[in-house]
Amino acid sequence: MKFRQEWIYWTCQVAGWGSYSAVVFAVITAFLGWQTNIFAGFLLFFFYSIGFTHLLRLRIRRRRYLDLPASRGLPRIFGSAVAIGALEILLVIAISRILEGHNAFDATGMLSMASGVIFMTCAWTAVYIGVHWYRRYVESQLSLRKAELRALQAQVNPHFLFNSLNTIRGTVGENPEHAQDMITSLANLFRRSLRAEGTQVVPLSEEMAAVSDYLALESARFEERLNVSFTIEPAAEPFPVPAMLVQTLVENAVKHGISKTPEGGMVTVRGILENECLVLEIENTGRLREADADGTHTGLANARERLRLLCGSEATLSLADRDGTVAVRVVIPQHV
Repeated sequence: MKFRQEWIYWTCQVAGWGSYSAVVFAVITAFLGWQTNIFAGFLLFFFYSIGFTHLLRLRIRRRRYLDLPASRGLPRIFGSAVAIGALEILLVIAISRILEGHNAFDATGMLSMASGVIFMTCAWTAVYIGVHWYRRYVESQLSLRKAELRALQAQVNPHFLFNSLNTIRGTVGENPEHAQDMITSLANLFRRSLRAEGTQVVPLSEEMAAVSDYLALESARFEERLNVSFTIEPAAEPFPVPAMLVQTLVENAVKHGISKTPEGGMVTVRGILENECLVLEIENTGRLREADADGTHTGLANARERLRLLCGSEATLSLADRDGTVAVRVVIPQHV
């Protein structure tokens, strides 16, 4: 990353000062014709302008001017830029005397040359400040996004752990062997969680393995009240999805659907590729209650928020009542 930034910096240095030198040289040549001394002067100007502005950059970084408040940092930066421009003007005059044998600038030419050099040095400085501030803004936004994602992930994990431990506690006395299987499934889930720590997206196949362990826990508690069906298109299995997204939605289906229905029901998970998007549907027996419709409960609200942070407005999550079942439909674009 640092090498790439330096490469871009030097490319811009060469392109910027090269373009300025070439344009001014072309204008002068149009009036005076080709003169080797003028060409040599501009060639030298090209090189020492790059050198001086690079020294200005080093000064800005070493003195940490950009870390100061703008009211203190900017006067120091542009004061240094004007000083650098003045040095360039002195060099232009000195080199002109050496190459021409006399002062080649009259009063008008001197004013025009001095104002052009100082303007270009200050313009270079303004562009450098703008790029630095933009990069800092982008980095701060990325850091903020990562912090938000970590906070949302932290909300999901304790919620799931609480539900799982309650499930195991209710099973230990009645069926110790099932309780052991549930503890194994819980251990598998948290092993995956530890391996994937810091990973915001995982392949759908890995997410579905976590869902299977979660439903194994819940099936032990609900027994015949909970039926499960997975229909995942093979081509969709490697598609990246936000970590714990499907698990959160399935947990939501069990909590707000199956557990509210005395006779139990079915949880169905479907995944297909459609128009270069992954379409996921999590459907459960039950009806859409007023409390569920706005998605204010933790699971659905977090799923929506994580989709927004990772995919922006291109990914969607919708909730619908389908005559005896409730379905969540998620559409995730290919580039996630």
